[in-house]
Amino acid sequence: MSESFRYEHIQHFTAGTVGPKGQRTFYIQFGNPGELISLKLEKGQVSALAEFFNRLLDDVEPIAIDDVPLALDLIEPIESAWVVSSIGIAYEEDSASFVFVAEELIDEEDDDEAPTPATAELRLSHGQVQAFVTRARDLMSSGRPPCDYCGRPLDHDDGWCPCHN
Repeated sequence: MSESFRYEHIQHFTAGTVGPKGQRTFYIQFGNPGELISLKLEKGQVSALAEFFNRLLDDVEPIAIDDVPLALDLIEPIESAWVVSSIGIAYEEDSASFVFVAEELIDEEDDDEAPTPATAELRLSHGQVQAFVTRARDLMSSGRPPCDYCGRPLDHDDGWCPCHN
């Protein structure tokens, strides 16, 4: 069984990739100095998370520029604790913080018993969420360009798309 994580306060929350365009692996990374955790997830999950966070930011108080972290790169070593299956987001008005919850992807074929998935529950500031949105959007735009016809990413070697046949 994988380890679960719960943080009331973290200094580092970001998204990043490892690998060349077209073969990138996406991660979220969080924690504090000396105790960083990376979780592997899909590109679409990073994009959807950023867009949902952005919609939530529109409904809360404006962000103080000093609250937005500047260090948004993944910090080495990047070893995934587990793979994310589902993500939940909430906003708590009492604490003026966002709550991020991720659940581990379980391969149910491996065990006879249904294992309990690990979870990560994090409380995030407005600035951390805004920085994540900016970082995730940068990651999405730095990938392979889309095909003019179908919108899927072009092949990373020669810019070819199967719909051209």
